[in-house]
Amino acid sequence: MLLTTLCTLALPAGAESFVTPSSVKTPFVISKADGVNRIYVFESIGDAQLTAPAMADWYAYPDLSTPVAKGMTAIYPDDAITYLVVMGAQRDTIAVFDYARYRLAGKPFRTMLTCESSTLVLDADQMIYNDLTGLPHAVERTVTLRYTHFEQDSVSWTPNEKTQELTIDKPRTIDLGHKLLAPTTIDLEGDQFAEHFYGTPDLLRIEQDSVQAVAIGFIPRSYTLLRGSERENEVERVIDESKLEGSAPLNILFKANASPLATMFLWEITRSSNLLTSRTETETRYQFEQSGNYEVHLRVSNDYGCECDTTFHVSAKESMLAVPNVFTPNGDGINDEFRVAYRSIRTFSMAVFDRWQHQVYSSSDPSRGWNGTINGRPAAESAYTYVIEAVGTDGTKYKKKGIVNLLRGKK
Repeated sequence: MLLTTLCTLALPAGAESFVTPSSVKTPFVISKADGVNRIYVFESIGDAQLTAPAMADWYAYPDLSTPVAKGMTAIYPDDAITYLVVMGAQRDTIAVFDYARYRLAGKPFRTMLTCESSTLVLDADQMIYNDLTGLPHAVERTVTLRYTHFEQDSVSWTPNEKTQELTIDKPRTIDLGHKLLAPTTIDLEGDQFAEHFYGTPDLLRIEQDSVQAVAIGFIPRSYTLLRGSERENEVERVIDESKLEGSAPLNILFKANASPLATMFLWEITRSSNLLTSRTETETRYQFEQSGNYEVHLRVSNDYGCECDTTFHVSAKESMLAVPNVFTPNGDGINDEFRVAYRSIRTFSMAVFDRWQHQVYSSSDPSRGWNGTINGRPAAESAYTYVIEAVGTDGTKYKKKGIVNLLRGKK
């Protein structure tokens, strides 16, 4: 009998099977299996039997030309064999396994951990069968893992008990899908066959002392010191602590927020490729005085050679200074003070004079302005002279002299 003929006559996977399995314990049946009609998993194949409803010829892959049993209603199967059963015009394809040879209980269980991955190694054999074309298939097994995993929120790492259910077909290598960041006890429970035969899944354990975790992670964050609303005349004033650009100086705190196994920290702050400073603490604060573009590079590492790094890009804006020519101190909350609009100013002085050249106001703070009073009394509507000298954080020097008109108008 030719293989092509048998394959053509064989029922498709998932079709009804006429072969009936029997043993001391009810076998586990997998329907709609790839390449065969059914898979029968026996607790022990020593007492297993396959029975057809009438005399049939039994073939075992790969020899599909000579039956292993001819004109028999039943056979005693072997492990990991795919059978073709021919009963008249009917065909059945089944695969058989002896679970005693694949059980997880007592199998060596260990970790294989690197800087980038966490793999569990389970020395249990795969349940592999071939369909009638010779294509191999692996039986999937369901296992549950329990261990402590460090999970991140926005600023910290929190140890949480993690339960992870996996469907695997290669028990020798189980990828956790993330890095283990600290030693932990790992429990593996499985599989569905053990639960079927014994009422409870097998339990394997790796004690914490045997988990040689090496990986690290970090949650780098920056916190820019905010300037209050009294500086509302400062252009690009920093009002969001996550922003890394704006009017200088920028005072910024950087935090690595590293996972437990990180031991070494290196911060390098550069401007135009010139190193300004390097530091080795877990967090660092720096004031960016001069206008320009900066890079803050962080490298976190540990004694196992694992590392992670990132770069913050900081932009302290160029200076500017603009002076209004009118203000209306009438108490309506709009343009009530004579104040400059500024950005990235390092030093500042302003003096205001009346028409007789008497100084009526002075300030060294660009965020403050003249409220239109002299000795606590409202100044007269008039033109006043101002003299302003300032230096920007980019070195630009400003010297401005002009007239500002005080108009009270109506409130």
